[in-house]
Amino acid sequence: MAYESRVDPFPPSRSARLRSDGESDSDRILLIGCHLWPFIGLITGMLPLLWIGVIVVWAVRKDDSPLIADQGRELLNVLLTFIILAVIPVIGWIALVIWIPVMLVNAIRAAIAAGRSEYFRYPLVIRFIT
Repeated sequence: MAYESRVDPFPPSRSARLRSDGESDSDRILLIGCHLWPFIGLITGMLPLLWIGVIVVWAVRKDDSPLIADQGRELLNVLLTFIILAVIPVIGWIALVIWIPVMLVNAIRAAIAAGRSEYFRYPLVIRFIT
């Protein structure tokens, strides 16, 4: 018997995260954009942009890709948590001072994970949509 070498285009993740095999390049690019979308809202100062991009991508592609369905729900939970913290006076605003930099760092981590077709969970998020 001859040994056959099989080259995997997506080798197992060193991070031991759950992966979604079979995701297309366009799905991964959409997810990377969705995870980095809050940077656009912060740079432009337009918070409605945070909702529009994520909701549109999630609504259109959630039935075609399990990774987009899961990560879209995760991003909506992040945005809902942000809104709740922003609405609560004093305590929520103080929490936002810590929460926003943590979310921006994790958005970069999530975009890297999306490029590898890995599922990512944001810390410090209330899971409204499961």
